[in-house]
Amino acid sequence: KESSGINAEYGDIREQHEGPQNAEIFTALPGSAADKVAIKTGYDKFLSVALDGSISGRSEAIGVREEFQISFHDGYQVLQGCNGRYFTFNKDGTIGCTSESVKENNKVVVRTRGDKERKVETLAEKEKKGNVREYETNYVKMFQKFQDKKLKISKNSVKDLKTARKEGRFHEEMLDRREKMKSDRYCM
Repeated sequence: KESSGINAEYGDIREQHEGPQNAEIFTALPGSAADKVAIKTGYDKFLSVALDGSISGRSEAIGVREEFQISFHDGYQVLQGCNGRYFTFNKDGTIGCTSESVKENNKVVVRTRGDKERKVETLAEKEKKGNVREYETNYVKMFQKFQDKKLKISKNSVKDLKTARKEGRFHEEMLDRREKMKSDRYCM
């Protein structure tokens, strides 16, 4: 039976000036919380954890299954999948989220070219600080067709948006407002 996991074996040793192949490039992107990341492959797909703990690299977008929680254990980083199990390097060269406790094959060493001490602000943190009317305008611009070259934004009070932001349903409220306007191609 062929494994659906990603082969994590080391590639051939190359000269210093040679770059990595696409299969060897992974990019960590900020997740929905400060301690979560999504991992994008060199083929512009995201690593995703299945319910059985297997990992595949076929997802087009970030969802719950594509986020990994970062924590530290004995000076090493460990990644925990959505199934509550730890990212594991298996002996057959595949990876998965199958280990219930941290072992030697769960420890990850991350090399980056970025700044080590840089606070990355999540989208949720940015939304908490900003003006709700500006966020609604930007959100509507992403989805609205401009056939008449006019932006159609709800004339209702922004109090509903402020309340929704406090209750954690900000995007849901913006979608409801767009749906009531029926002003874009995605809300019908």
